[in-house]
Amino acid sequence: MILILFCTASVVHLLVLYFVPDNVTLKIGSKIAPILVLIFFSFLEGNWKGRGGKFIFAGLIFSLFGDSFLGVPGNYFVFGLGSFLIAQILYSIGFSVGNPVHIVRAIPYFVFGISFYLWIFSGIGTSLYVPVGLYMIAICAMGWRSVSRECSKSELWKSLAGSLLFILSDSLIATRKFTTIPIPWIGVWIMLTYYAAQFLIYESVEEN
Repeated sequence: MILILFCTASVVHLLVLYFVPDNVTLKIGSKIAPILVLIFFSFLEGNWKGRGGKFIFAGLIFSLFGDSFLGVPGNYFVFGLGSFLIAQILYSIGFSVGNPVHIVRAIPYFVFGISFYLWIFSGIGTSLYVPVGLYMIAICAMGWRSVSRECSKSELWKSLAGSLLFILSDSLIATRKFTTIPIPWIGVWIMLTYYAAQFLIYESVEEN
């Protein structure tokens, strides 16, 4: 049931982006709908009561705020970035509860994060150097913690895939905002990878 509702809500948002891209109310409403589905089922099924689940649940709520800020016309990018920064920290904590550190597994994430940050650095602008840098650290940490869990293979693969898709989605956002590289249908790719990431992260904890 949740997969059907989530996919339907995600497709509706993509259709809104294509057919009525100038309708702000519909864009924001349809954008947050898939996350609302995850929040509703997480609450309904009691996932938020688990040791790590409560942090994932809170992360979904801050993701909801982030989506809303980024969808509102005006200069709300920093507020959206801040909301997602908190979400990534919460996801990292959720993945860390009761799990080992595994420092070595952090290396590929932070090598990528530092390299990507240096690549987009010239286009960021001085006012966003620190916020974007902090977010880069947070999402790399989330990826590292997602692959450091002691859980079933199914849960591990879902959290790993979810974190990688989240990093990909945010990398596409940064590429669109801070570079001049044209990527066809980049808005669609951003949302597809983002929704898939959130669903997989939800599912990786839901099994607990």
